[in-house]
Amino acid sequence: MKINSINNSNSINFGITYLKPSLRFMSPENRQKLVPSYALGQLYPNDIYLGATKKGDLTVEVTRSSLYDYLLVNKFETNPKNKEIYLAARSLDKAWQNVHGRKYPVQKAVIEYVDYIPDDMLTHYIASEVEDYNKKYEKLFTN
Repeated sequence: MKINSINNSNSINFGITYLKPSLRFMSPENRQKLVPSYALGQLYPNDIYLGATKKGDLTVEVTRSSLYDYLLVNKFETNPKNKEIYLAARSLDKAWQNVHGRKYPVQKAVIEYVDYIPDDMLTHYIASEVEDYNKKYEKLFTN
């Protein structure tokens, strides 16, 4: 499956936003505030994990997304042969990471007092965490 973007020739949108089961600790109103930020994973080349503490504060974990996910979304045509190649390459990458550790670090942050953050500002808080991560580990991504 090929996902179209606004500018398909220079597309870099290959991250994913994951929702962790711990979000059950958040109130339904605060979970509803998160809906606009689901798209952030596609705007940045990062995987974003959204969860909650037992007090109901938002936890944000950011890491660099896999090159194999980028290739799947932007470069592969969907057919059984390419799917098998992708799955084999992805499995080898995961095995390498299990032996040698993660390629990229994970940055964790807690956003407190979500009840008092306006709906339209919560996405900016999460995006600033992602941008902080990209700036902090920029040297790892260019080598």
